[in-house]
Amino acid sequence: MALRSLFISLAVTGFLGYSFTIGLTDPNSLLRKIPDWLSIPLLLGCGLLYLLAAWWAFKGFNEHKAVAGLSMGFCALGLGIYALGYSMEAGKGKAAKGQYDYDFKTLDLTETAVVAHIAHEAGLSLQDAVFTEHWHLADTTKSFRICVQKGHVTALNVSNHTIHDLSFFSHLPNLGDLILKNCNLSDLSGLKSTKLDRLDISDNQVADLKTLQGCPNVRWLFASNNKLTSTEGLAQFSQLVSKDLSGNPLPE
Repeated sequence: MALRSLFISLAVTGFLGYSFTIGLTDPNSLLRKIPDWLSIPLLLGCGLLYLLAAWWAFKGFNEHKAVAGLSMGFCALGLGIYALGYSMEAGKGKAAKGQYDYDFKTLDLTETAVVAHIAHEAGLSLQDAVFTEHWHLADTTKSFRICVQKGHVTALNVSNHTIHDLSFFSHLPNLGDLILKNCNLSDLSGLKSTKLDRLDISDNQVADLKTLQGCPNVRWLFASNNKLTSTEGLAQFSQLVSKDLSGNPLPE
């Protein structure tokens, strides 16, 4: 029993370790392909397997003390990770009180003017904006989505609208997440922001990432389905954690 317990605890801990590292950071990971509705049942299953492993370790302790003790250690570690993951998933979609603002009344006047210009550039108006949380920013039902926290824009999604002038995004000092999918972009040199952390420029006409030199601190870059023929521009992103360059005519 102790050996079976150790095998299960190792397997489940390995799965959770993968889920919290590669599974979350790699856009092409197997975890990303699992439907959202399966996430909580999957975590519950992991918890039950840990409890089973702990029970078997307890039952087999007298037979294999070292193995059972090691298994219990993995169970304790895994259950801690499991509890963290479950609490994060269960609380997903729930913003803390005061975490986000949901109208333009609290937004800095200068930033309101900037957002108004960006909206006009995209053929939209401020009335088209949907105020949301970061985890709903990529929702495709409305492609003009904005996150406002403590009076500042922290994230924007202006996908599926043609954008000619990127320089105005640079006037949003707290902008950390920016989604510009299918905006007919080819030159990104107008975008300059040391605060930008996550950038999605998928489904555009970008041929050279070097034009993103004004955003050196990007850690999450999504540039699938563009016209990239080289990855040389990636060297400028010293803090890059994850990238998606699929669908580009890159050399093998």
